[in-house]
Amino acid sequence: MQRCEFRLARTALSVVIGFTLFAAVAANRDDAVQAQRLATVNVIIRSNGIDRQICTAQTTVGATLKEAGVEVGPIDMVTPTTNQRLKDGMVITVVRVSNVVEVEKQPIAFDSVKTFTTALRPGQVIQRAAGEPGEKLIRYVVRYEDGKAVKRTHIGAEVAKQPKNKVLSIGSRGRYTSRGEFRTRKILKMSASAYEPGPRSCGKYASGRTASGLQAGYGVVAVDPTVIALGTKLYIEGYGYAIAGDRGRAIKGNRIDLGFATVREALNFGRKSVIVHVLD
Repeated sequence: MQRCEFRLARTALSVVIGFTLFAAVAANRDDAVQAQRLATVNVIIRSNGIDRQICTAQTTVGATLKEAGVEVGPIDMVTPTTNQRLKDGMVITVVRVSNVVEVEKQPIAFDSVKTFTTALRPGQVIQRAAGEPGEKLIRYVVRYEDGKAVKRTHIGAEVAKQPKNKVLSIGSRGRYTSRGEFRTRKILKMSASAYEPGPRSCGKYASGRTASGLQAGYGVVAVDPTVIALGTKLYIEGYGYAIAGDRGRAIKGNRIDLGFATVREALNFGRKSVIVHVLD
């Protein structure tokens, strides 16, 4: 009987000792976890142009930002990443990012078109309509980082307003004065002389016809075909509308020979520099 009681006492003692050891170990673990949780680090949060130094017991970048009340947008950039574990002295940078659609207005230049008329004296110019520029809208997506534009992506364009042409009426004469509107394709400064379709200018065998078959006279000019192709329509300031309809042995390079109806007109013109508009 005494032996049985001794065994029961020894078993009870073992159980008590085991519970005591377990409780001690658990207490030590809780103390370690609590100590770990209470361990703090100093970090700097750099956001919106301001540096804030905070002391925190949080363990990740994201939790620290949340604790500090720093909201992070869906496309904002955080460095280091939000799941990065904290280190003492760490600098956390939040860059505010936004994408903004912006519209840029660009003017559209107007054309200057020319019409020719016999109602005005040759070379006289009257403005029939003032030109008015148009407007083009160009759209971009602009990426901003902390308020600074870092990238610009073109996404489309449209014409909001069509330009209105400037229209000039220019006096001209001669059988080949043309109707319609013309635009200047090229402008040349040339040395001009004058001729008339008679034998004095074209020789005793002159037929009155040019190399291209046109009737020589006012509005038909001789050119170097390597500079201005035969058949090209021209506007010559101070002279009027003309067709490059002839060539001549002396007309080389930057020379042009202007047709007139009479010897007197050709002599009165003489030689001078002229501005030649090559027309479309």
